[in-house]
Amino acid sequence: DTDFQKKIDHEVRMREGACKLLAACTQRQQALEAAKSLLTCNNRIMAYMSTVQRMKEAQLMQRKVRR
Repeated sequence: DTDFQKKIDHEVRMREGACKLLAACTQRQQALEAAKSLLTCNNRIMAYMSTVQRMKEAQLMQRKVRR
């Protein structure tokens, strides 16, 4: 759980940087690369969050089975 939280935190910081870069871009190619980075960060965050959710659901199911 903490490993995934660290990964999520890292991607959030990367996303914030990509947002700032996107706002500061003056050239089209720079903007495209910043937008690509932003989308990639968002996708990674969603993937990590989905994994954490599945892990929590599996833990709940194990607890229910034990009862």
